[in-house]
Amino acid sequence: MDKILQMFFESDRWEYALNKGVDKHISKSQLYQLTKPETRAAMYQAIKEGHYEIAPPHTAQIPKDNGDFRTVYINEPMDRVFLSIANDLLFELMPEMIHPACTSYQKGIGCGKIVQDISRRICQTEGDVIGWKSDFSKYFDSVPIRFIDEAFDRVEEKYGHSAIIYVLRKYYHCDLYFDIDGNLKEIYQSLKQGCSVASWLANVIMYSLDERLSVLEGEYVRYSDDALFVGPDYFKAMTIMEEEVAKRDMKLNPKKIEYLTHTRWFKFLGYSIKGADISISSTRIKSFQKEIEARTIRLKDTKLCKAVNAVNRYLYHGNGEFSWATQILPVCNVKKDILILNEFVMDCLRAVVTKKKKVGGLGYVANQSDGCIQRGIGRNVRANREKTEKEIAGYLTITCMQNAMITNRAAYRTLVANL
Repeated sequence: MDKILQMFFESDRWEYALNKGVDKHISKSQLYQLTKPETRAAMYQAIKEGHYEIAPPHTAQIPKDNGDFRTVYINEPMDRVFLSIANDLLFELMPEMIHPACTSYQKGIGCGKIVQDISRRICQTEGDVIGWKSDFSKYFDSVPIRFIDEAFDRVEEKYGHSAIIYVLRKYYHCDLYFDIDGNLKEIYQSLKQGCSVASWLANVIMYSLDERLSVLEGEYVRYSDDALFVGPDYFKAMTIMEEEVAKRDMKLNPKKIEYLTHTRWFKFLGYSIKGADISISSTRIKSFQKEIEARTIRLKDTKLCKAVNAVNRYLYHGNGEFSWATQILPVCNVKKDILILNEFVMDCLRAVVTKKKKVGGLGYVANQSDGCIQRGIGRNVRANREKTEKEIAGYLTITCMQNAMITNRAAYRTLVANL
């Protein structure tokens, strides 16, 4: 019996995958077809008989912070549901293939907790250089196919031949894709970034690296293609890193190798760290400014009450489960940076009232001692503050909400529920 195939078609998995499909903006009419028993029965038969094939993906170019573009592969709706279920199943069936030091794409493991653990370890480490962080160069595009096959081999060694693994192997051995103009082309796609199963593969491919670095004296963590080591054995750790990467015919990104000290901020997993201090990364600073401006000074003829509601919902409500505040406020402990962010929000709201919108922006400085966020004061800020009330009606300040979140979660949730 094909155990993986049987588990794949369990109703709970499909219900969960279809709900995720709604969140990923797959049309309801397409998802509805997959709720029909006859549709799933036909799919089951096609997979079992080896006839089901994942169609060549479409590509999209996603801009990166450095001005380059990242190619991602986007599958057809039915294939996306198939790959989503397969990915969840692989994580469930093969936990031993993911080392505890690898924390990416796993339920219940938040980046904030990882960053706090790293900060504590830094405080315990002595020396001018205390460790490093690095990045695999084009990780999702450069893993040779033999390592992908080895990962699937491990699954079938444990559970026997599976039609699900056969579909995945066939897909990963197919190099066809549609470019942004809709032309069918061919190129080796490696892990196929954007495909759900790429996240499981990204975790398991570097298991031997994770195992070797975890036994050294220090703290090692890997999140997909980002790795960090803090501790006395950092030099030995980098030697092992280079060996393991070379074994897979891959490379480290030389621009992303950074040696860490106690006196300079460094960015990791969306946060900035300097010893015991944790703030947000330059990418998140830019994103924060863009989101606040989009709800305030970038809007024409908006009313203050409408802008306040939009800002509150962005900061604290989010998608109903996660928000900017739930990700940042329990982790970021640099009061000066929190105050700067809050002042920026209030200045944008004041500008909605005065219509004077030169309020400056936010920047990142790695060598500041008391924070990493810098404010550029615009020429209208002082006048706007003088012409408006000190408190802004209805706006829940970031400082107040952080205090509520830390001291009384029930009070914080009540405030958010009333937005």
